[in-house]
Amino acid sequence: MKKLIVKTVVLILVLVSSSSDVLTQTRIRFARGRTSTSVSGRVGGGGARTYVLGARYGQFLSANVSSRNGCVRFSNGATSTSYTTDSGNNYLYLNNGCRGMTSYTLTVSINYGSD
Repeated sequence: MKKLIVKTVVLILVLVSSSSDVLTQTRIRFARGRTSTSVSGRVGGGGARTYVLGARYGQFLSANVSSRNGCVRFSNGATSTSYTTDSGNNYLYLNNGCRGMTSYTLTVSINYGSD
């Protein structure tokens, strides 16, 4: 019984620590008068990060992520993404497909129109 309790506690700790990356959400803010910004971060192996930014309906968002080893990518597996925004919060999801901690830089631009 004691071994079962220890194994259960260990499993819970593993699940909580691995899901903590998934729960991490960072708001992106643009400096006054700017339409692009870059943020840097680190994400553990197999981990994820979520970025959220406010936008108006119909703005064009483009984003690129780079990491030295190419491990950090958007949830669709690409290193770049673009789309027309919804009104309110818009989300960017990053995943680390490698085993170790990886540093990355995320650059986001937002403009009116798709040009």
